[in-house]
Amino acid sequence: MTQPDNPPTDDQPAFEQEQLEERLVVVRVHGELDIGSADALRRALDAAEAQPVDVVRLDASDVGFLDSTALGVILSCAQRMTGRGGRLELLCTSPAIRRVLDMTMISRTVHVIP
Repeated sequence: MTQPDNPPTDDQPAFEQEQLEERLVVVRVHGELDIGSADALRRALDAAEAQPVDVVRLDASDVGFLDSTALGVILSCAQRMTGRGGRLELLCTSPAIRRVLDMTMISRTVHVIP
């Protein structure tokens, strides 16, 4: 497991990346995903996508807030992964975030793991 790219601060999340299986990489995020952290999220997902994997799993189980900018970054990654024959999985344990995913129908494009 790699160490966090950046230590979490009040306004920036921390990301860790770990290759679990040959074709699966997990990106763990600790903190909030919003307009202020969208670029960091994009860089973390881009780095994971750059590897020869079929599945990128975004572990957001430690995320308490997710806004529309972060949703857009997640959706873009999911579409790119689908385009190359892979998929983005989103591990989400927050009922509030899961409700947002269902209401915006993101869960139709992103494989959400409860």
